[in-house]
Amino acid sequence: MSRALGALLFVVWVLAAHDAGDTGSASAAALALGALGALILLPALGATRSRLRATLLLLAWWLLLALLLPHATATALPLSLPPVLLPLLLAWFFARTLRPGHEALITHFVRLSEGGERAAQPAVRRYTRRLTALWALLLLALGLCAAVLDALRVPQGWLALLGVQSPWPLSMHAWNAWVNGWAYAVPVAALLLELALRRRLLPEAPRPHPLRFARALLGHWRKLRAP
Repeated sequence: MSRALGALLFVVWVLAAHDAGDTGSASAAALALGALGALILLPALGATRSRLRATLLLLAWWLLLALLLPHATATALPLSLPPVLLPLLLAWFFARTLRPGHEALITHFVRLSEGGERAAQPAVRRYTRRLTALWALLLLALGLCAAVLDALRVPQGWLALLGVQSPWPLSMHAWNAWVNGWAYAVPVAALLLELALRRRLLPEAPRPHPLRFARALLGHWRKLRAP
């Protein structure tokens, strides 16, 4: 149930954020940010110990959004932050496992999904460690790219909100097409490309179907958060 609700909240977030970026609608922005808040707090809402605190926090967030709803410019900055912060957070999530003495995140996933014997193979350890580093770099690049575009866009970009003229004005339509469109397609394309190239780069590795891979990832997500 929580996975289905999480998927629904993610879809609402993406569609509402895209609509808000295209039309400047404050109500669409509030809906997007409300869905994102619920998505972030969903694990805590499902836990008995933290349910009350998470519920109060979510209600406070929704109340704040309701107060900001009449002011379209007040939602511009909050709406521009997730496309920057979420990739940067995920980049850190991958990169922190590359420290000496730690198991790379993707190696840890192989251990959970295929067993310790597979994860211990030298070729698999090298490949998954390098792949973890590549994902950290890709997500870092996506976050920094979104930050640059957020700064340059007009009329609600970061520079414009500070009263500074954008040196390379970027239309809201072009900004929205990237941060609420292509920026989601790039990781999916990278994942599919890696699954296809794995046959050549690591022939001894299994070749899971993308849907089976996605189910395994969701099934082990809680354990992956603390490798």
